[in-house]
Amino acid sequence: MSNHSASQSNPSGPANSADPVAQREAEATAINEFWSWWNSFGADALDGMFTLQMGADGAPEAQNVELIDIQQEVGGRIAAINPRLIWGFESGEPYSRHLLTVSAAGDPELRPAARRWLEAAPDDGAVWSFTDLRQADATLKLALGEIAPALIAQGALDSGAPAEVDPADGRVAVARGHGAIDVRLYHPLFPAIAQLDDGERLVAQLGFTMLQLVLGEEDFGLWLRGFAFAGEEPEGAIPLLDLKGVVEEVADDCPEWLTVEAEANGQPVRVATRAPITQMIAPTMTQHVLVQLMLASIDDSGLPTDASKASLAEFTSAATEFLGEDKGIFVATEHSDGMALMHFFIDPVSDAEAGLRQVAARWTEGEHVVDTEYDPGWQRVGHLRV
Repeated sequence: MSNHSASQSNPSGPANSADPVAQREAEATAINEFWSWWNSFGADALDGMFTLQMGADGAPEAQNVELIDIQQEVGGRIAAINPRLIWGFESGEPYSRHLLTVSAAGDPELRPAARRWLEAAPDDGAVWSFTDLRQADATLKLALGEIAPALIAQGALDSGAPAEVDPADGRVAVARGHGAIDVRLYHPLFPAIAQLDDGERLVAQLGFTMLQLVLGEEDFGLWLRGFAFAGEEPEGAIPLLDLKGVVEEVADDCPEWLTVEAEANGQPVRVATRAPITQMIAPTMTQHVLVQLMLASIDDSGLPTDASKASLAEFTSAATEFLGEDKGIFVATEHSDGMALMHFFIDPVSDAEAGLRQVAARWTEGEHVVDTEYDPGWQRVGHLRV
């Protein structure tokens, strides 16, 4: 990931606390300590080291540069935030001299910590910029490492060829939805790798990394609904490097909200959902709240008529006003069989759940139920990605 340094944080960091409030406080302390060190010393020290290393114009004299142990100084402080975070440095061109990335590497449970680290960062400038999402770089090759001799023995890899997987050799079949896509990825080395011990896991690991290299972590999380890895080239496959353009087309055509008519258990269903509906739109909201509201005014198909639509609009307005910008987000509603299912994601350490329960308690059209569950990957709304 990096021209300068890249690493996973040292796993010797503190164990996660069972108490979410205590865990959040410990995380906040570690984030504050990281940025205090960065602003007082780290940013200038690292800039001096990297510009000297690159031989850039205006680089300081070697005797004026204080060398630091990057793994210890940076890695140790990031490990204190969460030991599973991935971090690295690279060029920030064209916007800044250097870019520091601290990433969850696709792990939904880590995304809140990475995002809170970023929210506390200094403003981007000419020297440093910051991100919590790994950038696309389809030029990178993936080293095959210890499995290369086995592939050479199979005849799948020439002995004189580079022992690496090149994303440019990948092919992908794409199924487009309204606000998401599904893909099947093939690479000429996948069949041979799959025959090795633990080969299916290795194929999945390589395929996952290839998709993130081509799309970047943000587009991968926003637009890929599902992905699989093929043992032979799928019909209608396109070059993997063209996938970025497909995603951009889907994103350009996608409205902020989608309305979908469907049927479930013989009953019509009307869904209104944010698009895309994925944790990437609000990474720090990890608690799902489902509010079930019985409706008094419905048509023959069980869908709300004007009176209940007005009541639902009032409920939604009151709920979103209470949540504001920091406590939670309203993401979808499902109408069917005389009932409305209202989906929210909230910050579990805030008072958002209590507030939503208070708003729901004022519902007068019928019974209501409020159900909550920790869901950092937004799996409970996965069926609404279309």
